[in-house]
Amino acid sequence: MMKRIINYMGLVCLALCAVMTACDERTPDLYSAPNGIYFNNRTATNQLLDSTALTFVYSADDVMSMDVPVAVQSIGRQTDYDRPVNIRVYSDNAEEGVDYELMTPAVLPAHTSSFNYVIRVKRTAAIRTEVKSIYLELFSNDEFTTILGIPEADGKTQTPGMLKYRIDFADFYSTAPLGWRAEYVGVFSERKLRLLWKLFDTVVDRADYNVPGRIPFNRWIYLQREVENYMDLQAAILNGYETRYELDLDALVDPEAEGDERRLLDFSPVVSD
Repeated sequence: MMKRIINYMGLVCLALCAVMTACDERTPDLYSAPNGIYFNNRTATNQLLDSTALTFVYSADDVMSMDVPVAVQSIGRQTDYDRPVNIRVYSDNAEEGVDYELMTPAVLPAHTSSFNYVIRVKRTAAIRTEVKSIYLELFSNDEFTTILGIPEADGKTQTPGMLKYRIDFADFYSTAPLGWRAEYVGVFSERKLRLLWKLFDTVVDRADYNVPGRIPFNRWIYLQREVENYMDLQAAILNGYETRYELDLDALVDPEAEGDERRLLDFSPVVSD
């Protein structure tokens, strides 16, 4: 009888060992790896990104800031307590408190494996002519390592490019928006586009100028006719023929120019050969 009990217990131990071994084989490497941290920002097609660029040009004039979430991902097991993440944020041409603000504590909340570190960029006068850049960089601390790569033959570990991230932001166009039609409103300039926004914001959504074909040809004809009438009025004011209205400084190539240097924006259509 005792022999049967011993044999039975032996079979139970073997079964338990088999179950434990099977569970261990099914455990993802994610949880057996050391606690690590990296930036995990991806496109809709799952492509990993190391930067983002944004512009205020499509935003209404009263929009003075944008919040930029940067995804921070951990590997390893979750914990039941918050863990600080060592993120350095710096810039060579943007000042914290003036050009941007840090909105989120650099902390991975308990029972989570990721969080969005939010930076608020501000619409200052400086970004009308200059691209501002903010850099984020992850470093190891007592909670997380940044050594996430695959060990190489020499025993060193390769670190992938997921520890740095850059945010570029501006409030101007360097090239014409994709939907610009020079045959109706002439050669592109940012000042011309901004004047169109000012005059026709209730007629055409700002973002539509950057989508080919979004503004139909009959709407372009309307814009062309109305802006020509408006610029004729500005020319009359500039030349002293019309005294009932004040000159719109936004209609000038250089609003700070004086005397004979004052020139109006040229909306002359470009005629293709």
